[in-house]
Amino acid sequence: MRIALLSLIVLLGGALAYAEQPDLNHDASQPVHVTSQRLEADDAKGYFVFKGDVQAQQGDVNIYAQQLTVYYSDSDKKQIDRVVAEKDVRIVQLNRVATGQKAIFWENQSRVELTGDPKVVQGESVVAGEKIIVYLNDSRSIVEGGEKGRVKAVFVPGESAE
Repeated sequence: MRIALLSLIVLLGGALAYAEQPDLNHDASQPVHVTSQRLEADDAKGYFVFKGDVQAQQGDVNIYAQQLTVYYSDSDKKQIDRVVAEKDVRIVQLNRVATGQKAIFWENQSRVELTGDPKVVQGESVVAGEKIIVYLNDSRSIVEGGEKGRVKAVFVPGESAE
């Protein structure tokens, strides 16, 4: 889960690569604090679900959603396969905020997909589309307009990233 939260941090920086970025210096060894109204686990099926006003926090990164599902492999090591945040998703770090209805982090592909009216805002700069995909190992991202519309972006020159 720690790696997944760290990767979601990169989502915030990757989709706004045009802006001056501070050194995030995120410490993935910090504890992850998760609160919710309910926790359901199914070891036989390989997942656990946090439900109801979910808040996950590691260092200066906060993830909010109505549901957070962690899928893991059935190996002895319980490696995380993917993490899915759903319903009113908001990922916050510094002055960067990513929102949407669903965020999926694919652990083995180092890819994050944000859908459901996704938007990444940093200060007054905004990127929005139908789907935002961030390839974490490649330091690149794609914003798709899809059938429903076009990619929309507002870039504010000289804006500080802090």
